[in-house]
Amino acid sequence: MSEKIFSIVTVTMQFDPLEDRLIMDCSDKSKNTQRLWLTRRLLDRLIPSLTDQLEVNSTNKISKELEQSFEQEKAEINKTKTESVKLIKNNPSWLVTSVKVGKNSQEFKLLFIEDKIENENYQNKAEFVLAIPNLRQWLNALFKIYLKANWDTKFFPGWIDTDMSLSEEKPILN
Repeated sequence: MSEKIFSIVTVTMQFDPLEDRLIMDCSDKSKNTQRLWLTRRLLDRLIPSLTDQLEVNSTNKISKELEQSFEQEKAEINKTKTESVKLIKNNPSWLVTSVKVGKNSQEFKLLFIEDKIENENYQNKAEFVLAIPNLRQWLNALFKIYLKANWDTKFFPGWIDTDMSLSEEKPILN
């Protein structure tokens, strides 16, 4: 089985109401692109896992909720504007069926996987390495998309700002 992993550098995310799924258009450092489809069910399991791991780093000098809220706000303020991912014609487009999460003290590594399709001898995989502030920005973008899609945000902790403005822009991340 071929094991080529797509290394994500930039993403542009949006909600597709027809599919009732999140679209994550990705590009690598060579500007190759792929479209990943993420279901609400998968994200509802992934989000608490990521936010719980962020909370593990809390110092407990101030309330965990307040500390995480400050960190979220700081990540959003320090976000740099980048160009949206422009899909290349005939780029791969696939459904993410599982996500493996790895982390160290500085970053998280998300490995998006499409389970092997019968009679195919390859498996789609894409790796997204995020410094902690970038992971926070990605979570903020997901939260905005959940609001726009009218999905229940109960899987997000209270420290992700519920007063976030619903911008019409597509959330972009480096």
